Amino acid sequence: MGQNNFKNILILCLLILIFPIKGNTLNDNLYPLIERMDQSDILFQQISDDISSYYRNSEQNKTLRPLQIYRISLKGRTTIFELAARFNLPYETITTLNHLNKPDILLPGQVLLISNTPGIFLPLYPESDIEFMIRSWRSTENSTKLVLNGDINKTYFFLTGEKFHKVERSFFLGLMFRFPLPTGIISSHFGQRVNPITGHLHYHNGIDIAAEEGTEIMAARAGTIEDVKYNDICGNFITIKHENNYETVYCHLKTVLVQLNQKVQSGMIIGTVGSTGMSTGPHLHFEIRNSGTPKDPSLMILGKKE
Repeated sequence: MGQNNFKNILILCLLILIFPIKGNTLNDNLYPLIERMDQSDILFQQISDDISSYYRNSEQNKTLRPLQIYRISLKGRTTIFELAARFNLPYETITTLNHLNKPDILLPGQVLLISNTPGIFLPLYPESDIEFMIRSWRSTENSTKLVLNGDINKTYFFLTGEKFHKVERSFFLGLMFRFPLPTGIISSHFGQRVNPITGHLHYHNGIDIAAEEGTEIMAARAGTIEDVKYNDICGNFITIKHENNYETVYCHLKTVLVQLNQKVQSGMIIGTVGSTGMSTGPHLHFEIRNSGTPKDPSLMILGKKE
């Protein structure tokens, strides 16, 4: 084989590896590996150029380059925000492509997928609260379908240029909680109120959610069971410790279905609604605390009922 032919074949192989496959569905079993996240790596050069081209062309309503996926293997500890800055991508693009549901530290050896286009990846099969959220109120019309490694269970719909809504961003950053009941009515709000039993004015540290006795209570966020106790005011109650110095408290339970120090996931059933302790009827008294200070749950929970 002549030297020129060999060079031509080598260039063709590089082009196949670097440039995206056209069409609405990507179904590659191997994504190009970016070994160094700097300009000494030809693939890093390529993805950087694609991303820069996107920002230029989208502003001028020009044709965008087709979607392409790359791989990276982290060499050291980093954060999703540092990684996003390195690639000049919104952090939402990397998190939604890699099933990252909170801004944890990324560790050496962790393999992530990186796209050459900013946007949001909607999973066909959501796995976490944030994925159910972003999937529930977005349309897949005009999206690009992506099947990772030929696995139908890893099907995404890519929405070019989209970012998290304010609520999604707050939830991802650990500022939001899910509604702790499948259904219910907030019967008493946070703040000053007249105690329905004593008739005296006092400060209500949470919200009361009226629901039928036996209604399942869900953990408002992932965490660790910190307290499972009974007292004359709260009756049976549970306290869950969460990241970022948050705690949630669930009072007046009929039954408790968790144990001290147990790890729980968001949405896990932890007990049932009752009327134990100082209570006028079946309801859940629900509190959110940060570093011991009560916060208004109605400002911090999703899907709340009025």
